[in-house]
Amino acid sequence: MSSNDVPDARSARRAQREAERAARAQRKADAARERALAAARAGGLFEGMEAMPRTAAADTTTGGEAEPADSGEAEPAGTERARATPGPTREPLDSSRRRRLTVVLAAASAVLLVVTGLTSWQYVEARGDAATEQRVADAPASATDAAREIVTQMFTYDHRTVDSDLAAVRDRLADPALSEFVEQSMPTVASAAKQQEASVYATVAAAAPQEVVDADNVTVLLMLNRMVSTKDAPEAASSASRLTVSMVRVDDTWRLGELEAL
Repeated sequence: MSSNDVPDARSARRAQREAERAARAQRKADAARERALAAARAGGLFEGMEAMPRTAAADTTTGGEAEPADSGEAEPAGTERARATPGPTREPLDSSRRRRLTVVLAAASAVLLVVTGLTSWQYVEARGDAATEQRVADAPASATDAAREIVTQMFTYDHRTVDSDLAAVRDRLADPALSEFVEQSMPTVASAAKQQEASVYATVAAAAPQEVVDADNVTVLLMLNRMVSTKDAPEAASSASRLTVSMVRVDDTWRLGELEAL
């Protein structure tokens, strides 16, 4: 063997070793790929999927057999699954479906508003009816109490303070009783009380509602007792009379509207 044959033999052995290493690496890569594909098939990754066509570039590279490019390491099964499985997609609404959805939502909102309005109106109406019924139920007692107070004040006075005593009653009267009292009773009673130096003390012995017209109009029957003393008859003399008074509610306050002696 010549000296030139030694380097050639060494180069040949080196090339053979490189080819063997490349072949081993290729076998390892093929085995890893097969394991990954087997794991993917076992997980149902390829169920229902059609076989992918081989590309011309792959056929050219591998001499007619399509082989995926491989770096020598197998990719994990999860990575292969993520690549093969498409992500969820959401189809956009077309214009007609969007319009229908808008109409449905608008109609639902309108119905909700109507139902809410009716419910509120019925609630308010029910409360109003209940308040009216309660107002009617309370009217006889409250009107009778007010009649007691007003009649007692109207017929109680002293000749020394008669003007202010009678003037204080005016705010508790309503027409026609107010006009009659101011125009006739006040001047006449005040003049007589001053001349006779009279003092009158009135009490209501009994009172009861006689007729309930409505929540704001009630007729009350009263039994009135009066103790009267004058300069000529200093000893007080008593007198009794029956009265009917028409009570009217004005600005949520009971006033005496008419008075009649029986």
